[in-house]
Amino acid sequence: METPSPVYIITRIVFLICVLVAFLFGYKYVVKKNRQNAIFTELESITTDSSFFHQFYADDARKTLVRAIGLMAEAENLGVEIPTTIDRALGIKPKFFKNDAEHDEPPTRDKIIRACLSANYENFLKLGYITDLQTVDSMKHGELPTIPTGPSAGSQPEIAYLIDPAISPGLEKVIANLEIRPPQTEPQKRTDIEVASAKLLARDLSEARIIEDRVRDRIIAELSKPAQ
Repeated sequence: METPSPVYIITRIVFLICVLVAFLFGYKYVVKKNRQNAIFTELESITTDSSFFHQFYADDARKTLVRAIGLMAEAENLGVEIPTTIDRALGIKPKFFKNDAEHDEPPTRDKIIRACLSANYENFLKLGYITDLQTVDSMKHGELPTIPTGPSAGSQPEIAYLIDPAISPGLEKVIANLEIRPPQTEPQKRTDIEVASAKLLARDLSEARIIEDRVRDRIIAELSKPAQ
């Protein structure tokens, strides 16, 4: 039996290396896709009506919002753009062909959820957070780490209400009513933009049948009063 030539041996080695690289690449791709799908599934459970609009406790609403933002950050680390992640959270599957249905107005409920998640993710980034493993891991438990940079560095962010629950008790348990903000050392007068955002949320919650029209009217009337 003759000894294999050096060219043959090198060819075999190169082939085996290529097979190993292809296997590792395929394995990493499958693991990545499985994790992406797991994130989408968890976010879908968060965006159900019972979770997003009807939490039992205010603390659970705050923790669920933080978990949702953490999952979005992890998805972005895995290469999924935030609008796509929110689409999947709402059960909207990727479309490979354009059709007229794309021009349909989305349900008000979906608009509320998209606006809430998008705004809070932007606020999360504006506060200086980076989507590293430690931050994302902390957020899985519903906890935001201290703010890493900027004027509020070292402080805990505030999860504030768009509509004060004193106006409409129960809205402290609605995730759509929560907003991640820098900490406030003392009460601040609401800006015109914040008042407008709160009124818009009240109208949208009414249109989505989350609150009654009379509750919407009461909220808007209270928000329209001159600040004391």
